[in-house]
Amino acid sequence: MQSRPAHRQVTARHTGAVADGTLGGGVTDTPPRPVRIMPLGDSITVGLNSTGVAGYRDELLGHLHRLGHDACFVGPCANALQPQGDPDYAAVCGITIEALTPVLPRWVPAARPDWLLVHIGTNNMYGPGHAAAPALLRTFVDTLLRLAPSAGILLASIIPSRLPEWQAHIDDFNRRVREIAGDSGRRGRVFFVDMASALHASPQGGDDLSDLVHPCDQGYAKMAAVWRDALHARLPAPEGGPILNPNPHLQTPWLSEAVPRARGNAPAHIPGWTNHGVHPRHGRLAGLDNGSHAVELRPAPGLSGMVTRLATTPGRPVRVTFRARADTLGAGPDRSGPASPARTFGVQADGHPRATVTATDEWRTWTYDFTPAGTGTDLRFTPETGTRSARGPLVTDVLARASAS
Repeated sequence: MQSRPAHRQVTARHTGAVADGTLGGGVTDTPPRPVRIMPLGDSITVGLNSTGVAGYRDELLGHLHRLGHDACFVGPCANALQPQGDPDYAAVCGITIEALTPVLPRWVPAARPDWLLVHIGTNNMYGPGHAAAPALLRTFVDTLLRLAPSAGILLASIIPSRLPEWQAHIDDFNRRVREIAGDSGRRGRVFFVDMASALHASPQGGDDLSDLVHPCDQGYAKMAAVWRDALHARLPAPEGGPILNPNPHLQTPWLSEAVPRARGNAPAHIPGWTNHGVHPRHGRLAGLDNGSHAVELRPAPGLSGMVTRLATTPGRPVRVTFRARADTLGAGPDRSGPASPARTFGVQADGHPRATVTATDEWRTWTYDFTPAGTGTDLRFTPETGTRSARGPLVTDVLARASAS
C-alpha cells in the first residue's frame, strides 16, 4: 500500500538566464494538478475566533507555497471573509464525531482529496458520552478510508482545553487517537499528528486559546506549523522554487459549490487578488478539469483587469506560469454585443515591459519571466484597450515561482 497518495504536480522550471519581461510558451496545455487538501472537522477547523475566520488555513497554505508545494483546499464549505488563500473547507461548528460521519459520503467523493486533515472530537468531550468517542472515531476513519481510497489521512490529537475536567477527557481520547492511527490495517494511509502538544492551555488564560477550547490567532498559527511539517514530510518533493502568490488557482467563495447562487458575470472577491472588473468563471463552465476557476478579462470602459502582490527578492528571477484561452465556450447570462471574442491581453510586473498574449480557442500554457528589483512586486493581468467585445480572454492557474536557487 502506498504511503503517498498519487497526484500530479506540474510546474515550469527555470532554464538559463531570465530576461526581464520575456513572454514564452503558448504551448499545448498541460494543466497543473495542485495537491487537494481537505481540512475536516468542527469549529476549530472552521477557524472560529480567528482573524478573518481563516483559522490555520491561510497560514498553512502560505507555508506550503513557500516550500514550493502547489496546493489547494477542497470541501463543501466556503469562507466569504477569506483574506488571502483558498476559501474551501469541510467543517461545521459544534459538530460531534457521530454527527459528521453520515455527512462524509456527500462531502468526500465530490471533493476528491489527496489528503484529509482531521481534527475532530472536541465536542464529544463535554459530557458523559466522551467514553464512546474513540470507537466513534474508529468508525469515522474507516469511513474516510472507504470513501477516499487513494487519499492519505493526517489524524490529529485534539488541542487542549482550559477546563481541567474536559482536559482529563481529552488526554484519554488523545491516547486512543494515536492507537487508531497506528493500527496495522491503516498503516501507510493514516498518520498520527501530535497537535495537542503544540498548543498551551491554562485555566488562568495567557495561553494559545481565545476561550475554553478555541485557539487565538497565535494558537491557529501553531496548528498551521504542525500541519505544514506533517504534509511536507509526505508530499512529493517540490518541482520548483517558492510560489509567491497566495491564490494561484483563483478560488473564490463566490463560485464555491457551497454557495448555490446564479453564476452571472458580476465582479467578485478573489482572495489574494485585487479585482478591477474581472469576471469569475466556474471551472467546469470554463472547460477546466483540475479544480481551478478562471477569470474573464473583458475589454470595457472601467475594467482594468486584476493584480496580485508578490513577495519578491531583489535579483532572484521569477517565472510566472499561467493558462489562457479565448472565451469561445458560449454566451453567458449577462452578455451582449459583438459575438466575436477578444483574444489579446497583457501581463506585466512592476518595472518591466508589458507582454501581450494572444489567446487561442484552446487552453494553452504561457510563461512570463522577470527579475525583480524590490522586495514587493505587483503582477497585473489587463485586457486589451481600444477594443470592445462581449467576451474577453480567460485566464487561470497563475503560478508565480521564484527560482529554486
